[in-house]
Amino acid sequence: MDDLKDLSAQSLFNVKGWTAVVTGGGTGLGLITAKALCANGVKVYVTGRRAEKLKDAEMTDSASGGSITGIQMDVTDKGSIRAAVKQISEKEKCVNLLVNNAGVSGINYGPEGTPQGSAAEISEKMLNNETFDDWAWMYKVNVTSYYFTSSAFLPLLVAARDQAGYPEAGNILNVSSLSGITKESQNGQFAYNSSKAACISLTEQLATDLKRPGLEIRVNTLAPGYFPSEMTPIAGDMGQQKEYFRTKWGIPLGRAGLPRDYAQAVFNFAVNQYVTGATLTIDGAWLLAHA
Repeated sequence: MDDLKDLSAQSLFNVKGWTAVVTGGGTGLGLITAKALCANGVKVYVTGRRAEKLKDAEMTDSASGGSITGIQMDVTDKGSIRAAVKQISEKEKCVNLLVNNAGVSGINYGPEGTPQGSAAEISEKMLNNETFDDWAWMYKVNVTSYYFTSSAFLPLLVAARDQAGYPEAGNILNVSSLSGITKESQNGQFAYNSSKAACISLTEQLATDLKRPGLEIRVNTLAPGYFPSEMTPIAGDMGQQKEYFRTKWGIPLGRAGLPRDYAQAVFNFAVNQYVTGATLTIDGAWLLAHA
């Protein structure tokens, strides 16, 4: 019966006693991630720039022993990242899971939709809709920050393997988007969509480089579809309108994602020691991603 116990859900997804860091963890999918981990006995550090959001996110779960603590950190500043790593290392011996979740949304064509008219008119619309700085900022947050944050936390991630009861080094989970997989611009979100595709590429490169002996850090990507957040709000009773999601968002399942859906995907990558370099789409719109 011992082998059956090892295959129980409680055993398979046991993260009690872990330490995790979630960037952009004060709101949205980052907060969902933090709460799910906290509910299962993980000590979670959420980072972000807005102190009030981090304060609101803080909690302790007496039932599981988990907690959420906020730390101000700007993911686009190496000094701020180093300072946060130092602050955490003064309290923790290791980090079992780093979730690079911080992100910004992109500019699209706007309510008028895809530009119409002559080639010259379309050209001007595309040229004037965004700037080089808009693209640089998008990549700085959605891609570059993931590289530097992962690099800074390497020692704490590797240290997880030396702690009693932990057979592996910590692992990294990068949050991309379904928009990084779809072949559509989604109304002109070229900068956002391509940055999310770049995040997936970065994950694959890190997974390859960090698998080396002495590190053995797993790196994977989640590519969520439509989940309620500050970036993708759901107004009124849209959450109950299946036809709205089917026609406007192309989601055959007829609903937005739930916190439970997202949390299950997080735990899958966090605990599976035989998966690295993988990307999991979490959405009800498979056809959109593979059109």
